[in-house]
Amino acid sequence: MTKRLGLVVIAVLAVAGFGGTALGAGPSVTLKAGFFFPSDQLFRETYSGGPSFGADIAVPLGGVFQLWAGGEFFGKAGLLSLSEETTKVRIVPLYAGLRAQFGAKGVRPYLGAAAAYFFLHEENPLGTADDGGLGFLSQAGIQFRLNGAFGLDIFVGYRACTVRSGGSDPLEAKLGGFSAGLGLAYRF
Repeated sequence: MTKRLGLVVIAVLAVAGFGGTALGAGPSVTLKAGFFFPSDQLFRETYSGGPSFGADIAVPLGGVFQLWAGGEFFGKAGLLSLSEETTKVRIVPLYAGLRAQFGAKGVRPYLGAAAAYFFLHEENPLGTADDGGLGFLSQAGIQFRLNGAFGLDIFVGYRACTVRSGGSDPLEAKLGGFSAGLGLAYRF
């Protein structure tokens, strides 16, 4: 499953790069840093929020629409609720969808929505869990042109995904929440 998803992501990025060339407009690449605010109470009690990092690419499709794809990383240590033993979590959503970007060259607000696959890795004295699930990710922001091809991206977002483990005693992890942060965009 992971190998197949990797091939899908590579194919989307390859099409995105070709699409930008075919349309005569280049893509933009953004490196992002922000803060993740989980919406699930149990997740907040165990890990709270924390810094997240990511990168995305946006390729013009026509009019205000862009193909939008990327990935993020959130990793945090916390304490189990009953035993107070250390537990660690990593969440990596990979996403692809559409973004609509408006405005003049210097100030460009945008809205985006994407399907996402969330990879979850959690380890603690009770065991290790590696799982994943489908969800969605949305983002709204404003890009300000800084100098030449560089821009500042200010964004807020929401993501939702519930991962359920298999087996006789299935567990559920709600990975949704809000995020906010800054990015450095480069427009080709």
